Amino acid sequence: MIRIAAIQTTPGIDIQSRRRQIHTILSKMDKAHVDFACFPEGFLTGYYVDENIARNNSIEVQGTLFQEWLAELSCYNCTIIIGFNEQQGSDIFNSAAAIEKGKLLGIQKKHYLYHDYFTPGTEFTSFQSRGVSFGIIVCLDSNYFEPSRLLALQGATILFCPMCNKVPLKHSYAKRPPYYSHFVARSHENRCWLIAADWIWADDGELICPGHSCIYDPDGQEMSRSLENQEDLLIVDIPKDFLFHDKGRRVHGNSVLAKKFPQFFRK
Repeated sequence: MIRIAAIQTTPGIDIQSRRRQIHTILSKMDKAHVDFACFPEGFLTGYYVDENIARNNSIEVQGTLFQEWLAELSCYNCTIIIGFNEQQGSDIFNSAAAIEKGKLLGIQKKHYLYHDYFTPGTEFTSFQSRGVSFGIIVCLDSNYFEPSRLLALQGATILFCPMCNKVPLKHSYAKRPPYYSHFVARSHENRCWLIAADWIWADDGELICPGHSCIYDPDGQEMSRSLENQEDLLIVDIPKDFLFHDKGRRVHGNSVLAKKFPQFFRK
């Protein structure tokens, strides 16, 4: 059995307060015997509309601050997925780190961007932890089929989706929909679990995020949904035999159709 958690909360006002938040949450995760915990998009550094603020709050993976933070995480058993602004030279990326007991398993950079000051990532890589193959699709990347499909083709059985749906008050996501059609599609068509973790942001007169955290199973069924406008923690136990490495026709399609319509299929 694999125990998975999606964390819905508001990040602290600065990186030090957010680091304290992470320690508090991870202590709870270990007590609850959680194997994987997904934090929201941009949780470590904050997620900003203003480019200058975003740049001032981005971190280099090889820098002292990030490496010291990794060392602090070595005492926790839970594997975490967490969003942050990553600096590489003059570029900043909207990234998510996968970390196991203080060891950086890898970085996934967001491809489909909401803010154009970010540089898009162009690679999608599955990671391994606790015998589980998983991938990361950062927020808007879940709206399009390629990121999830590339990860499923590499054997990912779980898709973690850190999000920050802080939107204008008239945006459709200012309120929660009855279901998430893109999550139904991504989980079902790739035979993957999908674990989405979002911010909450109280209505400030311009922006709001009610929290869209949820968990979908490989058949596109919603297994858990967070409370609206409240901090929440979703925990689901997944039997290991319900982690599908064999993707079948959902991912690979039908060879009969590929032969019949070769002009539409590329090897």
